[in-house]
Amino acid sequence: MNNINISRLWGSKEEHLEQIKVAVVMLIVTALYECISIYFVKGYSLNIYEFIGTWSGLVCVWLARTTNILSWPWGILSSSMLGVFFNQIGLPGQQWLNWGYFLIIQLWAWPHWAYGGKNKTDLEISVLSWGSRLFTMLLAVLGTIVIHSIIDTFAPGSFHPWLDALVVSSSVIAQYLLGIKKVESWVLWLGPVNLVSIALFYLSGAYTLMALYIAFFIHAGLALTSWTKNNQQ
Repeated sequence: MNNINISRLWGSKEEHLEQIKVAVVMLIVTALYECISIYFVKGYSLNIYEFIGTWSGLVCVWLARTTNILSWPWGILSSSMLGVFFNQIGLPGQQWLNWGYFLIIQLWAWPHWAYGGKNKTDLEISVLSWGSRLFTMLLAVLGTIVIHSIIDTFAPGSFHPWLDALVVSSSVIAQYLLGIKKVESWVLWLGPVNLVSIALFYLSGAYTLMALYIAFFIHAGLALTSWTKNNQQ
């Protein structure tokens, strides 16, 4: 226990400065997008849960890309707010994902990033074996089928259950891989999660979240590149 630096959970001075800068910029970006949506989209109204969840989600993903430990508390805030919003717009799979999984695993991943390395140091970026990659793909397919069945049983009549289930299944795996700092996590965020989510939220009328996932898609591509280079050094 004496070898554990508790302050590592709260980040360095540089990480705090980055957090403040990113939070301010993303608040401005989110507010501007809301104003544009209200002006141009007929019948559009501000939802505070969507707004806070979108803002904190943008901050979280930016900080995760730069491996800033403070990405996790922002992710916890985002999951809390978006769970409420998804319940309001009839996407139970997304609600369950945020409240039943993201909140829990982020509480685990936060200290794991800080102490998951050798001798309880920072966890380093690494990659999966080819066998693990194949298993991950099969798990995502199986998870989609199972989650669709659950949605169909407990929330019949929900919007776009197959798309909802695919995003949930892929997100569960991607979030775990992010928690153990695997490069492949960004492949999943880039592909099934973000691309399908953009379509799903467009069809559901959640235009702010659609914009959020377009930003997530861009961040995932940048993160995949930077994490791959970091792992090869």
